[in-house]
Amino acid sequence: MSKPDLQPVRAQDLHVGQPLAYTIYDAQGQLLLREGQIIRNAAQLDALRTQGLFRNPLWQGTAQASIKRSSIAPSTNQDEPASPIPPTPKKAAKARHLPQLKITPGSTLHVQSLGDPLKPKAAVKLIGWQDKAGVLISTLSNDGAILPFREGETLQLKTIAGKDVVSFKGTVEKVCFSPFPYLHLSWPDKLDIHQLRNSLRVNSNLIVSVIRAQQAGVAARVINLSATGAMLEGAQLQLEAGEAIQIGLRLHAAGEDHTLSISATVRNCHIDPPAVTMQYGVEFAPLGVAERLVVEHFIFHALLEQ
Repeated sequence: MSKPDLQPVRAQDLHVGQPLAYTIYDAQGQLLLREGQIIRNAAQLDALRTQGLFRNPLWQGTAQASIKRSSIAPSTNQDEPASPIPPTPKKAAKARHLPQLKITPGSTLHVQSLGDPLKPKAAVKLIGWQDKAGVLISTLSNDGAILPFREGETLQLKTIAGKDVVSFKGTVEKVCFSPFPYLHLSWPDKLDIHQLRNSLRVNSNLIVSVIRAQQAGVAARVINLSATGAMLEGAQLQLEAGEAIQIGLRLHAAGEDHTLSISATVRNCHIDPPAVTMQYGVEFAPLGVAERLVVEHFIFHALLEQ
């Protein structure tokens, strides 16, 4: 915009606390305030006056119009007023159904009765499904006992599909015992899918050994765990922020116990009431592939059992 395009603005036309009716420039054509913005105080107004006040006469805005436009993103063209920009419609996330997920027959499902909270959670095997018709699951628990589910009962089921925790509901339509004990569940029209992230933490109660430089290991407790760090608690721990430590722990994953030794750095120290012992947030050094798989497997199954 060239200088002849500008016309002076009278100082008395501007008021503290009111939206500007037009965009304000200085004598060199540099933008000072956009139309719709508010002069906050008298000192700001005095500072503007010392720079010279000008506007583009091609835009004949009004204070009333500016008030309506003040909530709209300003125009990228400094010579033109802000114009309404219709919001970009968000694309609805495509619903996913059971056949689209990486869940195969034989996968473990964690099941819980929604009608009877006294019934314990159990892990069962997925037998299979027929699209839109139903889902078949075993009713045998890990110790071989037949789970006491009955027809008409609604169950909550959870499993892991890739990096997602998938949960859905199904109503028991048929209890079958031949050729083996299984349930015929109604087809789940809706799946709740939660993507697992590195920062996701699960509560735990793991006894570990914490080793400081040149010192013997001290027993401590991991009260929550993620793929990248943990929260330690222990009456005998005396760690400092920034200190490097080694954590020895044992995790059960994929049906086996795994002993890990993880390098970590203490990031913060605090007491979190009602705890009476010091707690330490630690960040893991990058884990090896095998260690990471064990930790992630433990976290995934801890989520399923919650």
